[in-house]
Amino acid sequence: MAKYKLKLIDGGNKVKDGTPQFTLLYNAEKGKPQTNISYEVLSLLKGDHDVVIEVDTALIIQSKNNNKFSHEEFITEIRNRKLEYSYKKSQSQKQDFFSFLFKAKKIDDDHNITVYVPDNVWMDETLQNILPTCGVKYYIMKKTDDARTVLDKMNLMLDEEKFEYFEYIIFDVSEFNQMGISSKHFGLNDIKKLLGII
Repeated sequence: MAKYKLKLIDGGNKVKDGTPQFTLLYNAEKGKPQTNISYEVLSLLKGDHDVVIEVDTALIIQSKNNNKFSHEEFITEIRNRKLEYSYKKSQSQKQDFFSFLFKAKKIDDDHNITVYVPDNVWMDETLQNILPTCGVKYYIMKKTDDARTVLDKMNLMLDEEKFEYFEYIIFDVSEFNQMGISSKHFGLNDIKKLLGII
């Protein structure tokens, strides 16, 4: 990771506060896609452990620079890789300028996709081509488990139980060169050591 500038900040937050304990800021050489850096950082943090990826379109941050996320395309890619996943659709009310002006209610569909990714699939670098760049949660497993069992358990877990169950929970926004990291099992110095931050 020496070729990248990494800065890890301790936000002083407790795991249960709902905000990340640590913020990692990163950048790289010109011309290198930010998803590559993000993928490399995540690979260091996860080691040889499996990971669960959660994409929630209600939380996705869209910018002018990235393509609009398509949940259909993402699910197709997941199916092509024969990965276990869960999918939920819900609706939320969005308020933009015109709907406010005309007192109209704009209802949007939100899509939540949770995917269990074994380590051997993660190591196939083509996986990073399908990962959204605009806000994804990564749950790093402590040990390998049955994919369907893990996804079903997650649907029933409270946030605090997730922090206990997983080694790390990481919210990655590679579009803006940063990620939020929380862990009940590792501290600032542990993460710095893994990432080679002096």
